[in-house]
Amino acid sequence: QILTRYTPLWILFASLLGISQASLLHSTLGSLSVLQGSVAALMLSMGLAITPNDVTNAVKQPHLLVWNALLCFGLMPMVAMGLAKTVCASSSSSSTTAGLILLGSVSGGQASNLFTLLAGGDVAVSVICTLTTTLLGVVLTPWWIQRLLLVQTATATSFWAVVQSILSLVLVPLSVGLGVGRYASVHFMKKWIHPLCPVLGIGATLLLVAGGAANSAVVGMDGMSILLSGLLPLVGGGIALGLLSKLDETTKIKKALVVETLSKSPTLAYVLAIKHFGTEAAMIPAAGMVTLAVLGALVASVWSTLDPE
Repeated sequence: QILTRYTPLWILFASLLGISQASLLHSTLGSLSVLQGSVAALMLSMGLAITPNDVTNAVKQPHLLVWNALLCFGLMPMVAMGLAKTVCASSSSSSTTAGLILLGSVSGGQASNLFTLLAGGDVAVSVICTLTTTLLGVVLTPWWIQRLLLVQTATATSFWAVVQSILSLVLVPLSVGLGVGRYASVHFMKKWIHPLCPVLGIGATLLLVAGGAANSAVVGMDGMSILLSGLLPLVGGGIALGLLSKLDETTKIKKALVVETLSKSPTLAYVLAIKHFGTEAAMIPAAGMVTLAVLGALVASVWSTLDPE
């Protein structure tokens, strides 16, 4: 409980550690293999935290998946474009606009599942939403990049590599977690596994934050990058909360949808930026590795305190 309650503090510490020791951690915790392993561990923790029945019940509510897809790939790219035209209007750097739109156009981040858990939201719905946006992102992310950035090469970017990543980083560890929950005894899961899920999830998140902070420092995280990477989830999450306020669903489900909306996948945006747009475009996604983690944890902690339902 202490570890979970003070998650924002641990995340802030991890980010400061990554920045202060960037030269050392950039090639270790910031390496692609460690980032991928941390994401897989995070998904495993979420798979262990829920039961197959939870997932079955979530899939039986397709309207929630439609809402999530519209918020993730309809609202957020438009918010990113709006911020690019207003906040970035005086900036002559097209790389800043590219980085912001990349972050707004990718799928939901796996850390959203942990933040939903911390906020007291519906974790099963969160996991399914993350999976569906990850799958939809194979098509919709390059489509938005083409539409908003007019970069034709983005539509042919690593289709099968993304599919392979989805299988190895999301579907495989999630399936392992669900399999353990399916065949292990209820007593074993409640006594030994479920108490460890937040520890595993938070530990994986701290590795991602430290590695992301180190990468941010190496790339050259500036004030504008931090500002924009923070404004995007706050504005998008605020709009999503307003849109969902009249939705006839439980508070747990609304929490899951809002957290999914504001929690993008900065790691994916960072990789796409480095590969196709250069290091300057990677500055906002790199900053997002830290700001999204800190803001996500803060929003979850505050929300669980103010509305513990």
